[in-house]
Amino acid sequence: MSVGIAQEPKNMALESTLSLNQIRGNLDSVNARRAKVLQELEVTEDPDHRESLEITLAQLNQQKRNFEKMFEKTALGGLEVELYNVAGNEEEEIEQYDWQKELIKIVQPVFSSLQNLTESQRKRDFIRTTRAELEQNVLAIDDALAHLDEIDRSQLSQASLKQLNKIHSSWEIKRAYYENQLELVNLQYREIEREGTLTERVIHGIWSFITNEGKVLLISLGTFFGLLYIFSWVLRRIVANHEKKVKTHPNVKKTTLIWRVILLVYELFSYAIAFASLLVILHSSGDMVLFGFAILLILAMAIGLRNSIPAYFKRLRTFLNMGLAREGERVIYQGIPWEIEHINLYSVFLLNPLLDNGRIRLTIDCLENMVSRDVPHDEAYYPTIAGDTVLIDSIYAKIVRQTPETVYLDSYGTLFEYGTEEFAARKPMNLTAGYIASTQFILDRSHRQDDIDEILMQLKVEAEGLLAKDPECAALVNAVYTNFREINLYGDLVFGMSISMGAHAEGYYYAIPRLLQRSGVIAAQKYDWKLPEKSIVNL
Repeated sequence: MSVGIAQEPKNMALESTLSLNQIRGNLDSVNARRAKVLQELEVTEDPDHRESLEITLAQLNQQKRNFEKMFEKTALGGLEVELYNVAGNEEEEIEQYDWQKELIKIVQPVFSSLQNLTESQRKRDFIRTTRAELEQNVLAIDDALAHLDEIDRSQLSQASLKQLNKIHSSWEIKRAYYENQLELVNLQYREIEREGTLTERVIHGIWSFITNEGKVLLISLGTFFGLLYIFSWVLRRIVANHEKKVKTHPNVKKTTLIWRVILLVYELFSYAIAFASLLVILHSSGDMVLFGFAILLILAMAIGLRNSIPAYFKRLRTFLNMGLAREGERVIYQGIPWEIEHINLYSVFLLNPLLDNGRIRLTIDCLENMVSRDVPHDEAYYPTIAGDTVLIDSIYAKIVRQTPETVYLDSYGTLFEYGTEEFAARKPMNLTAGYIASTQFILDRSHRQDDIDEILMQLKVEAEGLLAKDPECAALVNAVYTNFREINLYGDLVFGMSISMGAHAEGYYYAIPRLLQRSGVIAAQKYDWKLPEKSIVNL
């Protein structure tokens, strides 16, 4: 058994020797043919023949390289020699294999400072992986050289021996290179291990960021927001002085196109100065990471604004008072009339003078879908005011308070509320502003031959007589009306009686119809009018 095992390496060595001799013979044949082609190229003058020879020479060169690689691979026991090509620059670090890290450093240098917090741990992992790869490479080369040493050189030709010695010398150099790299990696690993624990490294990284980049960032951002605040304060003072001037000089127009353009230019100027100061501080600090981050942020903002340019121009047109809704005009917002009191660069103030706290602030975008109209100020901005008495949903109630959101009412001690928009949509009757109270009076059909105009006059005189007995009520009366309405299904005569009441007569709303009915009965008794029996119950 041991004899068979001993014979197997000898057979493998003999087989390698035969293969090497064969490959070398093929290589010599290719070199001979190649030399012959080169000689023909030197003497030939036929263009077609020269082109054919050049094609043949290219094929022979490729065969020569293939046989050389095959010879080297066979001599090293099948080792993939392409995987062990050493860079021409021996000072190039082994980190060239981590192309992801290099790519990140090239295209994303902004985040390199954040990576410092975990740099030691990542470098430790990388060195551990690199050390394992180098150890495996050295072992593979040792196996290949051992196989090379086992070749029976006595059976090789002189050319094969020369080629074999050349390969052996080349791979000895490669092995020494990998051993040197392995020693360097081990030194780096031992240095990293002396840097402390992960917690200590993280704390050190955070403190380093605070004392370096953090300080610069704080100063730059403080300057940026400080300048914006100063410019904003100055702008508010300028606007306040302008509004004060408008109040003291009524002939001065509140806002003009030139004034709005000045405000817009001032706003753009303030942002430009603030951003420029931020960039100058970052650049002067020498921290290119933060400076690059600021540039990327500005570029991202510019790209983002590119898609919102149409909307920005709409807002700009509204601010310049050139849109469909304009300052000082009337708009309908949430079903309620409002006056556009003021249009700022970012916000809009709407005013309803009939509501408590009736000033609301909206973004300027809200005006884009509104249409305003210029109206005289005698138009009401709401159907009621606080203290009015109304009739809504057949409920007699007094308005306690009305705000932009809610209307509070009191009906004989019972409090309830409506939404401000809902209240206006229900069209309440404002009794405080005046109203008409009416009723109907019916006479029997036997009076169809009587003088209708005389009856109307008699009904009006009796109603006015009763009103005269109550001077307070009479002072609130605008007019008394009587009219003939119809002949009903029974042939009876139906008369209408009504009184138009002025403002602040809401206390008589239910008393007036009773007074009219009473005056009709008194007139019937006085002039012997016959009342229909079926209608007496209704009196």
